[in-house]
Amino acid sequence: MSKYFSAIWLLGFRNNLIKFVVFSFVAGNFFLIQAQQNNKEKRILIEYADKMEGAEQRLGKNTFALIGNVKLRHLNTRMFCDSAFLNRDSNRVMAFGSIHIIQNDTIHLYGDKLDYDGNEELAKVRENVRLVNKNVVLTTHFLDYDRKNDVAYYFNGGKIVDERNELTSQLGFYYPRTGEVNFKDSVVLINPDYKMYSDTLKYFTKTEVVGIVGPTEIFSDKNKIYSELGFYDTRNDKARLLRKNYIDGGEQKLKGDTIIYDRQKGFVEVFSNMALEDTTNNVIITGNYGYYNEITEEAFATKRAVLKQVYGNDTLFLHADTLRADPVPDDIDNKILRAFHHVKFFRFDLQGRCDSMVYNYKDSINTFYHEPVIWAQGNQMTANEIKLYVRNKALHKAELIENAFLIAPEDSTHFNQIKGKIMIGYFKDNELYKIDVDGNGQTVYYPKDREYVIGVNRAESSSLSIFLKNRKVESIVLRGNPDGNMNPPFVLDLEQTRLDGFLWLEKYRPKKYEDIFYFREIEEEVQRTDFSDYHFN
Repeated sequence: MSKYFSAIWLLGFRNNLIKFVVFSFVAGNFFLIQAQQNNKEKRILIEYADKMEGAEQRLGKNTFALIGNVKLRHLNTRMFCDSAFLNRDSNRVMAFGSIHIIQNDTIHLYGDKLDYDGNEELAKVRENVRLVNKNVVLTTHFLDYDRKNDVAYYFNGGKIVDERNELTSQLGFYYPRTGEVNFKDSVVLINPDYKMYSDTLKYFTKTEVVGIVGPTEIFSDKNKIYSELGFYDTRNDKARLLRKNYIDGGEQKLKGDTIIYDRQKGFVEVFSNMALEDTTNNVIITGNYGYYNEITEEAFATKRAVLKQVYGNDTLFLHADTLRADPVPDDIDNKILRAFHHVKFFRFDLQGRCDSMVYNYKDSINTFYHEPVIWAQGNQMTANEIKLYVRNKALHKAELIENAFLIAPEDSTHFNQIKGKIMIGYFKDNELYKIDVDGNGQTVYYPKDREYVIGVNRAESSSLSIFLKNRKVESIVLRGNPDGNMNPPFVLDLEQTRLDGFLWLEKYRPKKYEDIFYFREIEEEVQRTDFSDYHFN
């Protein structure tokens, strides 16, 4: 019985084996025939030649020499040349003279020499190479065109020209179907309005947009632009710059994390870490948002806006909700800078606060409005309006206009005070050394013998002058029928040692740079204070 079943199993195995062999044979022949058909379709065809002869002895088996007005076809590509060698086995052409390749009736490739591999669909064109795709012309001496992947790449230098731009580089990859070009090494773009230099660029021929993907400089009569990432629309003269960007216009240099630039309008918009440097006036405006107009020279900054003014070896930092700079009508050499709301500033020897400030570039005058308070070398100055004058990049004088009040602490409990209608303080080497008071002058002065207070001197006169040394009151000169008295210390009560309107605002003083940003609660408290109760009319 077991022999019977074994025979049946062997018979079944043999039939299956026969079926497998037959299937394999049929399938193998099918794929062989299919491959042969594909190879036949990929075969380079000869359409015409004035003369054709065998070249087997020189170039190998199945090689033909084609001479005169040669015309070849491969898939959707036609090739023309003066002469060529065609190898049937390798499906390869070596062509010479007046090379002209036409693909899809849109791409035209010219050159003096051609090595074309039909199986790989790769054309290597050498000498006087020119690839024309509608309005885009690529010229070089060394070009490989991979038809299968639709990319033409050149080396040892090349140039692409369209209606608006001319781009050159040592290495380039051009994708005719999408119109994208990748340039590498010594890239130069020449436009009628500017020149662009880079190590790496992308260019989209259909939109004429440049893709900045490495350190890039753009030079024009107006400015120099630098960026390491972004886009430049050469058709509309607009840019979007995204990394390490700046626009240098000579006197003004603008930086920012993101810059949007319209060259035709001269308008620049900046997002995050904006910095506008005015090298002529030693002024820098920063903020997390702003704009600048190259034509009108208008500037605007907000969101942590800061004005930096350089005075010799020191810098004044001023913060406000909004900063803007505008040209002065009919005075092309002058500009006005304005700071609006919650103004606070800090310098090592000068601090202050107010609600708004105006800076005149030409006269170098800072004017502070709406209850300004300024501290200079420890002296507190208040008035309806305060002006600071700068000369030779150093503080020259301060004008306190209407309700002027100066408080100079002698120690932690005694305060020298000066009050008047108008007060002018003079500075030397950035230190206050003289104060002139005009109109209703009043003083409270604590004379000392060595380091000890010996009395309280209250005086009034129509005008007076105060002289300071080492930031302390050294002497007072009263004019115009002065009236005053000297009292021993500790005889007068506190009110009698304070002029009307005395208000010591030390807690509001920015004591370091960071304080100009973090005083909002105190600022609101100051705004709620009615200063009119503390001043005289």
